[in-house]
Amino acid sequence: MKKKGIVPRLADRLELPEEALGTPRLTVIDASRALIENHRGILEYSRERISVSLGKRQLSLMGRELRIAAMNRRELLVRGELQDISWS
Repeated sequence: MKKKGIVPRLADRLELPEEALGTPRLTVIDASRALIENHRGILEYSRERISVSLGKRQLSLMGRELRIAAMNRRELLVRGELQDISWS
């Protein structure tokens, strides 16, 4: 049995989604939009690649004509032709 970390346990106990406690979340809509919640900043930005820090991890979106449509401290909306997504 795998142990749960402190964030999932706390979320369970408070009956909250993990995202409310700062856990990153990615939502992709029809390969043309990606919403990244709880990001930690942009690491790389070009029309073919956008890389975002998620704290200890990194998310990279690859495609064509990528652009940041909206951004605030917590959320980042990417638009364009998404072709690949990778986590590292």
